[in-house]
Amino acid sequence: MKIAFKDNNYIIYLNKFNIINIDFNNTKILEKELKKLLLRLKQYYKINIQGYYNITIYVDDYYGAILKVEEDDCYDYFNDTALRLKKIKKSFLYEVDDISYVDNYIEKFKITNMNNKIFLSIVKDLNENEYLELIEISKIKYDGD
Repeated sequence: MKIAFKDNNYIIYLNKFNIINIDFNNTKILEKELKKLLLRLKQYYKINIQGYYNITIYVDDYYGAILKVEEDDCYDYFNDTALRLKKIKKSFLYEVDDISYVDNYIEKFKITNMNNKIFLSIVKDLNENEYLELIEISKIKYDGD
């Protein structure tokens, strides 16, 4: 799990190993799991997570999920944590500078060139080492940023 801050939002990266037991199709269970996750972040990062949050969940079968957590300013005085969830299932793109890092398993990707940048999309399952290497050498594109 990795957390980043972007445009006053929390971006939480949950790779496929972090979400093995999370059922994204059951909204009640998903909301309960996300509240637990937010509590862990509150304790670990010492951030005040309380109020109403809009969470966009980007789900990719190969990567896992990326959560964009936006605080709703209308509920500053809310004493609990409430979530509004929006799930988007899509394939992530991986921006790389050089495809030579993945030469040994290049057949597992579709390669696209856009605006003088190289993007990979996964078309076949990667083993754990391949997966971790890809995460290390790339920038994940999940929401058009």
